[in-house]
This record gives sequence, C-alpha cells and structure tokens, in this order.
Amino acid sequence: MRILFLSFINKDIISLILTVFFSLIILFSNDSKYVKNIEKQAIDLISFIASPKKWYKEILIVKDDNLLLTKKVTQLQLLISTYENHKIENDKLREMLGFKNSYEKLTLKPANIVNHNFSSSIYSVIADVGADDLIEKNMPVIDMNGLFGKTISIGSNAAKIQTITDKNFAVSVKVGKDNVLAIFKPTHGRFGVLEGVIKSAQINIGDKVYTSGISEIYPSNLPVANVINVKREKNKPFQDVAVEILADFKNLNYVFIIQ
Repeated sequence: MRILFLSFINKDIISLILTVFFSLIILFSNDSKYVKNIEKQAIDLISFIASPKKWYKEILIVKDDNLLLTKKVTQLQLLISTYENHKIENDKLREMLGFKNSYEKLTLKPANIVNHNFSSSIYSVIADVGADDLIEKNMPVIDMNGLFGKTISIGSNAAKIQTITDKNFAVSVKVGKDNVLAIFKPTHGRFGVLEGVIKSAQINIGDKVYTSGISEIYPSNLPVANVINVKREKNKPFQDVAVEILADFKNLNYVFIIQ
C-alpha cells in the first residue's frame, strides 16, 4: 500500500516538473512585452544571486596576489640583508689587508675567533688555525688595534689564545718620549697598569705603550695600551701609571698570529 502511495506521489512530482518545464519553454519562446520583462527580471535575479560568488572570487584573487607580493618582499629583504652582510665582511677584509700591509716585515697569519666565554673579562679564546697552519705555542697574537695575547695550546686545526686581559699575563713595554721600560699587567676588563716606571720619567696621559722587544716572544713596537692616568707619590720610588688596552674585545672576529 505504501509503495503504491509513493509511486503515485512520484508520478505527480514528475508531471509537475514536466509541466513547469514546458510552460517555461512556451513562455520564453513568446516575444510579448510581458515575457521580456519577466526575462529581464529573471536575468537581474540571476545576476544578483551570482554577485556574491564573483565578489568572493575577487577577494580570493586579491588575497593570493597579496600573499605573493608579501613573499617577494620578504625574499628581497633577505637578499638586501645578505648583501649588507657581504659588504660589512668585505670592508672588514679590506681593513685587515691594509693592516697586514703595515706590518710587512712580520709574517701574519689571519685567524677567526670561533669560541670565547662571552664574559666581561675574557681570559682565553679559540682561533681556527693550528699546527697544520704552522702555528706554534707562544706565538704573539694581535688584532687591528694592538696586542691581543699569545698562543698557549695548539691543536691540528685550532689554537687556544691567552688574552692580554688574563691576570697572569705580563709583557715588557716601553712608554713616553724616552721609551721608558716597564712591565704591563692587566687589572680588570680593558684596564691595566705599568709597573716599574721610575718617578723621574716623563709620562703623560695619552701616551701610547708599545712592546719593548726585550721579550723572546713579542717583537718590538706592537701597540699595547694608552696611558689614562699618572700618579706620583713622595713615598714611592715608582709612578702609578694606569692604562687602557687597545685590543678590541667587544668585537671578536679576526686576529693575526705572528709567526
């Protein structure tokens, strides 16, 4: 019984659809004014219904374009950053080359600092040259500003450098117009003192301190420090001379090992 009822409903629906379909065909095949008005309204209705889809599609296109532009801008920024870093490295290498040429009588081996303790008082660092580069123990190390330290332990491809800021470091130096001899010793950070400067020696603030050449390790005339304070006391046979180290420990990049 139910099957017959469903069959009857399906027949009615099919008949209705066919009737509407053929009615529309007959209606729109007519050229009357009323039919044309209905057709125009139908077209407008279809256009209105379809407009959100078009708007959404345009938004998606704009979104894709913005994503593509953002990607290109990011790539350009990375490229600019790479070029800037290359320029900095090239300028640094040019500066190093000019510095190396100023010490033509010395054999300088450039090295990169690859490890240090990043503390305010740096006592040792690791450089990326070693025995394979003919580096030996107790070779002096300089940067572009002055004496940096000396090698104390050598591996095949790396060397440990004792820096001039190490409290166990000491070097014979000369200072002033008369090249007065003294011993440089570090105190804290970038600062140190000159021991053994006789009271009669004429030492002024701003005088540069150089290696004396007396040591078997350090050649003469390597810049070491600048005098920042001089004090003479009656009860002391020597002057108190405070100095500031010239080597740059804030930007540890390149150093030169004197072979």
